[in-house]
Amino acid sequence: MSLLREKPAINPKSLRPLFARRFLMALITSKRVNKRKSSFSARARRIKQAADISLASAAMACNSKHAWSKAVIRRSHATLRHHRLLRQPQAEAAVPMKEFRRPSRADALRRLMPGGRGMGFCRLLEEAADYIRALKAQVQVMQCIADSLDP
Repeated sequence: MSLLREKPAINPKSLRPLFARRFLMALITSKRVNKRKSSFSARARRIKQAADISLASAAMACNSKHAWSKAVIRRSHATLRHHRLLRQPQAEAAVPMKEFRRPSRADALRRLMPGGRGMGFCRLLEEAADYIRALKAQVQVMQCIADSLDP
């Protein structure tokens, strides 16, 4: 018997319908809430955020308690708080210079992975594999949506 509990890998077939339903509902809600004219970049940012949150919540609903899904949701809440704070005037602070160090490939992967900064290398690779499976399912669902809208 292993001392480490294996986290279940996400099954893309069960993730796709959950993600599709959540993503479409998020898009409908976003369109209802933001009726005023907004820039292309603002709409693109809202669509990306809806896709990220929908993917993370669908992955969590599939009993996948991986760090990346929690980090995506945490980051989305932090982004909302950050945008609220940007509206308030603040004094600028001096930023100290850091010593330059060439990052390793593992460090680069840690920066790309949501929630990857504090992970060991083996867990980072497991999380990255799971995250890639989820992103692949997300791309397939979004491609189906785009194909259905194409005349």
